[in-house]
Amino acid sequence: MSYRFTNTEKWQDSWFSNLKQIEMLLFIYLCDNCDIAGFIEINYKRWSSDLGSSIEVIKGACEGLQRGLIYSDTKDCIFIKNFLKHQKNYPLNENNMAHLGILKRFELYKTKFNYANYNELIQAPLKGLPSPIGIGNGINIGNILKTWREDFNIYFKECCLEYKKVNENLELIKTQERLNPGVNVKLSIEKGFSNFWSKEAGWKHKKKSKSIEIDWESTIINSIGLNKVYYSKQELTDLQK
Repeated sequence: MSYRFTNTEKWQDSWFSNLKQIEMLLFIYLCDNCDIAGFIEINYKRWSSDLGSSIEVIKGACEGLQRGLIYSDTKDCIFIKNFLKHQKNYPLNENNMAHLGILKRFELYKTKFNYANYNELIQAPLKGLPSPIGIGNGINIGNILKTWREDFNIYFKECCLEYKKVNENLELIKTQERLNPGVNVKLSIEKGFSNFWSKEAGWKHKKKSKSIEIDWESTIINSIGLNKVYYSKQELTDLQK
């Protein structure tokens, strides 16, 4: 029998506490029955039987949980968005033996969810995001132009795109590792992104500035100093080979 962590603070979380009772029950059920990465094949008949409810009610509960779930392009599988974080398994480390099984699950479901790497899925925007969205330009709703200041989803989308851009800039990463000896720059950037800049706290912090657009490259680079993750001695030895 496998064991799972449960976050007891979920009862104080505004999203969770505002769910209907069946939605709460289904969410806990999905977290208990998904695989080690957070994937679960959709089986409304089984879920309704296990939870003593009708298929229609279960489908309705899934709709109520949209914010926390990502559906595959094939519509037959669900990824629980924050599962890995709640299980203390994120960020993933390819050198961590305990994470290899999780990484294999992401490889298995890659075609169903259509992502290039697992971070794209884990850091994907919440469901219901308006489209299309232009970076820094906002979105039109009726006659009102919304920007990243008015809408967290716009901010989050922009944040994800800029994080990916910086993370794939090998020259920038190489320069920062030279300026920060012994620091795993990529992991430090990911730590800052995951723990602060992709959260509402990061959004609120940015809203305090008067800037129209966010200088994401400077923001991400400056966050390295506050989120330093150092290479282990063995990792440094391997890098020097």
